Amino acid sequence: MPSPLEQWYFQIPPVTRYYITAVCLLTVATQLGWLGWFQLFYNYEYAFHKAQYWRLLTTFLYFGNFSLDWLLNMYFVIQYSRDLEEGSYLNRPADFFWLLILVCSSLLGMASLLDISFLASPLNFTLTYIWARQYSYMNISFLGLFTFSAPYLPWVMAGFSSLVGNRWPVSDLVGIFVGHIFWFFEEEWPRRPESQGRRVLRAPRALCRLFHQDDNETPEPEEPHPARI
Repeated sequence: MPSPLEQWYFQIPPVTRYYITAVCLLTVATQLGWLGWFQLFYNYEYAFHKAQYWRLLTTFLYFGNFSLDWLLNMYFVIQYSRDLEEGSYLNRPADFFWLLILVCSSLLGMASLLDISFLASPLNFTLTYIWARQYSYMNISFLGLFTFSAPYLPWVMAGFSSLVGNRWPVSDLVGIFVGHIFWFFEEEWPRRPESQGRRVLRAPRALCRLFHQDDNETPEPEEPHPARI
């Protein structure tokens, strides 16, 4: 009989589950000294001129070593990525995976311009921003101290990160910026007359077949899990 932890793990939808598994495995490897952070960050010259292509992936998987900050980041990833995959992207795993590919590609471009080395946190902020806009009617309780509506969540997170880290949250703001662009094209653009109802972020048919997704299916989203920080 599977344990409660095993049941919880396999209840997480596949794209989110594979992502958090990769994050945990990489974190264990760095915690044990098998890998160093200097082997994981994104740098255009290292990635392309020196053919260290793994950096294009590991930059999105490294939240640092095990710590309170790491746990908070994992909570946000599991909470909001899972809600998106089970809600807005219900039965559309190919579309969700395609969204992640496009978001990661955009973040890599921004990182090259702004010299950002690790992109796991910006990716987290991007997904949180998309979730917050799609579920704007929800209220969020922050540390049990005060409550605000969901669209303010990424900004509260960025402010909290800035206070704790005593730094200007450039990478967090990049994640919010990219999140706004993709939220617009996913949610707002198809409703405009000039779009003619076309969804520009639909996954390619080959990817739909890989995920066994009906590319004509647009199901009604489920209610997200209650949000609390």
